[in-house]
Amino acid sequence: MTTDPPVLGLVAGDGVYPEYIVRGARRRTPELRIVAVGFKGETNPAVIPLCDAYQEFSVGQISKPFTFLKKHGVRNVIMAGGINPKNILSLRPDLRALSVLMRMPEKNADSLLGAVITEAEKEGFIILPASTYMEEHMPQPGHIAGPPPTPEQWEDARFGMQTAKEISRLHIGQSVIVHGGTVIAVEAIEGTNNCIRRGGELGNGKPATLAKVARLGHDMRFDIPTVGPVTIETCAECGVRQIALEAGKTILLERDRVEELCKRHKISLHALQTVEQDTPSPENRPA
Repeated sequence: MTTDPPVLGLVAGDGVYPEYIVRGARRRTPELRIVAVGFKGETNPAVIPLCDAYQEFSVGQISKPFTFLKKHGVRNVIMAGGINPKNILSLRPDLRALSVLMRMPEKNADSLLGAVITEAEKEGFIILPASTYMEEHMPQPGHIAGPPPTPEQWEDARFGMQTAKEISRLHIGQSVIVHGGTVIAVEAIEGTNNCIRRGGELGNGKPATLAKVARLGHDMRFDIPTVGPVTIETCAECGVRQIALEAGKTILLERDRVEELCKRHKISLHALQTVEQDTPSPENRPA
């Protein structure tokens, strides 16, 4: 008597994050079948040949992706990679998604993704943390790359982390650009890289700091903040000379390349621990 191999569902957004999930899952469970849902104009094509089954949908569809995953025997699902905020604002929902939207008092990214997860759970899916298979890519407290921070940079890092946590509580964004104890730019719907560019423009070439955190009470099933080579290159172009990440809650992609770029551009990269005084995220709350 043979046993069917285990199956993992993957909702693949943009970037290399979904690839990391697939490769990490394969290393841990070689016999695992991976069934992926992608989105037109968003999903990195490189992930497609790594999966056993793949189908692409329009952003805003819910019913058809659920049907596809069920057809392939999926129960456990990981959501990895982002969706361009412009596409979220201009999405064309199917009837089920439209029904969900009409019931939502707030329509920020957290609320939208949380509502999708609720609908998925109604269908019997189990949404796993997006950090699954990614533990080795989540830096712990300490210096990561580039020159050690100066005392002034340390002060900006602490100030930036506190400020970023507060704006995250308000569901505005997860990143800020600071210099000398002053907030220069706050991330909103434009995303981290555009926030960095705006900070560089407004900072008039001052050696600024990027602070990037997970939201207060972050639901680790979606939208874990990430940093990769593009982040470092954007910082280098815009005069940002320090990057402070939240330890244990931020994913560092392509670490070797990141370390090389930090060394080349003399950007200090390190992870800091934060203290949260809020309720636990949904997947960690007691029943």
